[in-house]
Amino acid sequence: MRFAFTNKVKKKQFRKSDNKTQERITDKLTLLKQDKNLLDQNLKSVINLLPVTHRIRVGSYRLLLSEDNNGFIVLKVAHRSQVYQ
Repeated sequence: MRFAFTNKVKKKQFRKSDNKTQERITDKLTLLKQDKNLLDQNLKSVINLLPVTHRIRVGSYRLLLSEDNNGFIVLKVAHRSQVYQ
């Protein structure tokens, strides 16, 4: 399983968060890559928010994902109060 960031996410949204949050997100994605069962438990489907197909919770942050042939593309990283706007 592969997780890739879009350029916008990597340059703006991910780097805007503090170092501790960046580390937590990176650790969570690394853990999910290694364990398929854990991925299934943490990956939630999203409806009516195309092109977003799934989300992952990391503390009070949410990662909005789009499914790809090779894995997932991270489309947005934001605090839970702002992520769906």
